[in-house]
Amino acid sequence: MQNPITTLQNLLAADGPLARAWPGFQVRPPQTELARQVETALQSRRSVILEAPTGSGKTLAYLLPVLVSHRRVIVSVGNLTLQDHLLQGEYQKLRLALPQLRSMFVLKGCDNYLCAWRWAELQSDMGGRGLDPALQAALPVVRDWLRGTRDGDIQSLPLAAPVRAQVRPLVTIGSEQCRGADCAYFHSCFFQRARQRAATAEVLLINHRLLLSDRRLHSRGLGALLPGAEAVIVDEAHQLPDLLLQHNLDVMEEYRVQRWMRALEQLIQPQAGLYPEFQPLLRQLQRLWRHIGAQLQENAASQPLIPVDGASLAPLANLLQRLRQWLALLQAAALPVNQYVEPLQQWSELLQRAREPGQVLYADLGSQGLRLLSPRVLNPFSSLAQDATAWVFLSATLRVAGSFDFFRRALSLPALPNWHHNTGLDHREQALLWLPDELPVPGAEGFYQAWLERLQPILRQLDGGILLLFSSHQVLQQCAALLTDMTGRPLLVQTPQGDRQRLLRQFRQSPQSVLLATGSFWEGIDVQGTALRCVAIDKLPFVAPDDPLALAWRQQAAERGGSWFDDYMVPQAVIRLRQGVGRLLRGPADQGLVVIGDRRLVDKPYGQRFLNSLPVMPRARQWAEVADFLRQRDLLRATPGL
Repeated sequence: MQNPITTLQNLLAADGPLARAWPGFQVRPPQTELARQVETALQSRRSVILEAPTGSGKTLAYLLPVLVSHRRVIVSVGNLTLQDHLLQGEYQKLRLALPQLRSMFVLKGCDNYLCAWRWAELQSDMGGRGLDPALQAALPVVRDWLRGTRDGDIQSLPLAAPVRAQVRPLVTIGSEQCRGADCAYFHSCFFQRARQRAATAEVLLINHRLLLSDRRLHSRGLGALLPGAEAVIVDEAHQLPDLLLQHNLDVMEEYRVQRWMRALEQLIQPQAGLYPEFQPLLRQLQRLWRHIGAQLQENAASQPLIPVDGASLAPLANLLQRLRQWLALLQAAALPVNQYVEPLQQWSELLQRAREPGQVLYADLGSQGLRLLSPRVLNPFSSLAQDATAWVFLSATLRVAGSFDFFRRALSLPALPNWHHNTGLDHREQALLWLPDELPVPGAEGFYQAWLERLQPILRQLDGGILLLFSSHQVLQQCAALLTDMTGRPLLVQTPQGDRQRLLRQFRQSPQSVLLATGSFWEGIDVQGTALRCVAIDKLPFVAPDDPLALAWRQQAAERGGSWFDDYMVPQAVIRLRQGVGRLLRGPADQGLVVIGDRRLVDKPYGQRFLNSLPVMPRARQWAEVADFLRQRDLLRATPGL
């Protein structure tokens, strides 16, 4: 039998089948070495942590060994968009070049598939006549789509993205509402069909949220969402620490409580006469929830998160306990209420735990109503040492100042072998890091006005596109308004409801434009050549101290010991900054400038941890040094300002 690693070397060779099938294919040493590391882990059933540099072609490097192996493998990527991108992009290209490769099946969470029960309810509700005209017009489109769809994936609905987003909650269902085997449509359910196909898939493609849901159930001894596998490849693994904390953040929020009550009341309504005390309990819950929100609002200061004394919520905890007793009676009477039990149990546990010493509970009075938040520390990866499955954690940014310690600590991983490849890109020659001097500290009055004024020479003179990365949408919009009068370049501005891919296409096609972005634009975007010559970052991307994620880090530090700022907040921001800086150079022909407007990189002791984590490249403090660098590489416009 041919050695799989030898096969990989042949596939990735300069005269191999991929080079013949793909014009412009280049042999990349980091890619070949990474593929070898993944293949070794698969063959030896050994878990490993791998860091591959930006521009190394890591997707191809792990997909090839997975698809040529005989192992049953789960591949997890960061989100739904990346699932679709990998399946329709790299995987399809590979299958065209190498038709003999194994097939891959995609599984998403249940709220990504049309729910036949919800659709039937919507149809029976006077055909949706109570909806606004745009949604009413969309229903025939859904009906026609249903006749032809094979998988029921909402993403394939032929509707404009904003309309599809409005239709989605009408025709999908969350896991807390899903009736499972009790549903009359169980055997025709798109999600259940997908799970059945996933159970027999040789290679299964999922996303991290589904992976963490499965690990959480597994760690609590409650079964599993995913089938067993001999190996799990976790791409973009740097996202796991934050996602794990979000997953471990127990939340009781108004819209879920209201949705839970409405669905349960609808279920009980036909037999309300048999259970006369139950519906009054639901109405009492609604009144009490509103009363708690009003009390907190009355006493709230300006901060978005309000500490709450768990003992003050005793009436709510007692009411939830009475509802749990009633649900037990309804279960005994064979009513299909199983899907309502778990959320009620989680809310009860949240309130119970909030009364224990050392536990914290916060209230958030946002636009969607009252939310109660309680972080806790669960370690679903701590048992990996005894796991027969090989886990491969992979990303371009797992190390902080050269160490994997933060990643291991954040996931409670056992001591695992690790490997990294130094970047194949020459940052010393291709890039410059500009840290403008004499800027105010971020947060000080006038910082953003001063920051944008320092960028004026770049806006006027740089030949190429500019990406401005921010940590909040609010600041982004403020800077967009200021820039309108400060530059003659086309401005592309990300909005919360905007189409990310469309914005990226516009940016690539308009190589002198300025793109203002936040969120997902910090990572996972690939813009090469003149279209991107400068990445400018306003400040170090720390999570806000009152963000629920920061609260979760604080709770984790309290339980494990150490400094929540030094051991968690700084490393998390370092990883984020590495991702943002990594947008600039995507290939050996790229060159340009990174600008960071945060003087704390130089003034604060922790700033050195950030600088030591970035690729080694020359630094400048004055515009004259920057201009020399750009001039030497012919990156300045012949006529500034045009």
